Amino acid sequence: MAQVTLPAATRARIDNYLDYLLGQWRRIPEIAAEWDQWEDYEQFDFVIEWPIREDRLLQLRGWDDEGLLTPEQRARFADLLALIDRHRPTLDRLLTD
Repeated sequence: MAQVTLPAATRARIDNYLDYLLGQWRRIPEIAAEWDQWEDYEQFDFVIEWPIREDRLLQLRGWDDEGLLTPEQRARFADLLALIDRHRPTLDRLLTD
């Protein structure tokens, strides 16, 4: 696939989203372990704000579909998708509690 030249700001945004989402998804087991100790408002905030992460994931998927990720970003995106597959059942449980 031909590599598309992107503005530095777009490339930086992709890196930022990858960093952010990898960090957020890595925290899911820790959050699940602490969930019962969280106050109701903390759980509510988490549930209400989680769609922001899903939106960023959709944006990354779109950029990937358009072939805009560098090989390094594609590798990180693959790591993210594997992490999501591993932790999605736990997240789904938290979001439905």
